[in-house]
Amino acid sequence: MSATQAPDTLVQAARGAALAAAREAGVNNSTASVARPDPRLRLADCPAPLDARLTGQTRLPGRAVVRVSCPAAPGWSVHLPVTVQASGAVLVAARPLPRGHRMQASDLRRQTTELGALAGQYLVDDAAAVGQSLRRSVGAGERLTPAVLQAPVLVRRGEPVTVQLQSPAFAIRTTGKAMANGAEGDRIGVENATTRRVVQGTVTGEGKVTVEF
Repeated sequence: MSATQAPDTLVQAARGAALAAAREAGVNNSTASVARPDPRLRLADCPAPLDARLTGQTRLPGRAVVRVSCPAAPGWSVHLPVTVQASGAVLVAARPLPRGHRMQASDLRRQTTELGALAGQYLVDDAAAVGQSLRRSVGAGERLTPAVLQAPVLVRRGEPVTVQLQSPAFAIRTTGKAMANGAEGDRIGVENATTRRVVQGTVTGEGKVTVEF
């Protein structure tokens, strides 16, 4: 009778691939549980090291499928479900905050939780939150997510703005009126206070729009 591949080697290969993928995704201190192969499965013993890699688009931590294959003859493959778990400190609101509030470092604190259950909807870096504004009010201890935050409005429709008119040859400052709300990097129309001409510019700061020629 020909030798068969030990089921434990399949599980070990799948676990190693899942943990390696988690590390590449920046997930540290993770664990992986692997579904054992069907006990009726009989695979020929592989003469080469097993190849194991995640299939499809997967967000880790969470559920995934690992394809374990024999890269040499007889060339079989099997798919094993895995679950990667990891805990981490995510950002939550340090106190109740109103809609439109512009986030500061003092508004944040960290709370350790199981990351896999959050489906990627969390923040771990202060830089991702500080300077952003809230789309809605949040309660004390509420987890902050990308969907709750947005770039702050730096200019508002109908309000005066400083307009920087610039080209490779010159730069002139004048005043104007914003024709729309805008966050940093947004393109909006501004009406020149002197000529009443409306031109398109880029929001570059609080009450500032740059128009390039």
